[in-house]
Amino acid sequence: MGLFNEFVDDKDVRLIGMEAVGFGLDSGKHATTLTKGEVGVLHGAMSYLLQDDDGEIVEPHSISAGLDYLGVGSKHSFMKDLGRAEYHSITYEEALEAFKRVSRLEGIIPALETSHALAYLEKVCPTLPNGAKVVVNFSGRGDKDVQTAIKLKL
Repeated sequence: MGLFNEFVDDKDVRLIGMEAVGFGLDSGKHATTLTKGEVGVLHGAMSYLLQDDDGEIVEPHSISAGLDYLGVGSKHSFMKDLGRAEYHSITYEEALEAFKRVSRLEGIIPALETSHALAYLEKVCPTLPNGAKVVVNFSGRGDKDVQTAIKLKL
């Protein structure tokens, strides 16, 4: 839940989470558990999971180790079901572009997880009213992701 936790009770705050759509929803190479997953039980917790028609776990895909997981925390599942948080997807290409842009412009190497959120800013900011405040959770360090970015020809 990270930064969400501080704002859950403040109904004036819009909570937006990102999922790694990888190569696309229909590619089979994504980690969009809240978008494409179904309710199931893993490690004793009920949440949304990537699974096949028989309920077997489907291997997720993301360039980000932190987003490359077959399920999602039960609190995020609950927030989705309540409609308290919204979840959107970012491709690996969009995340890498944000990774590069923020590194170049700000001198901060964001983690690939954070890069997914930064990429979504390009989409959401034009829809916000003037004066809206946006808080982005910069989680982790991007220096650990530089080799991944290089392999993907950043």
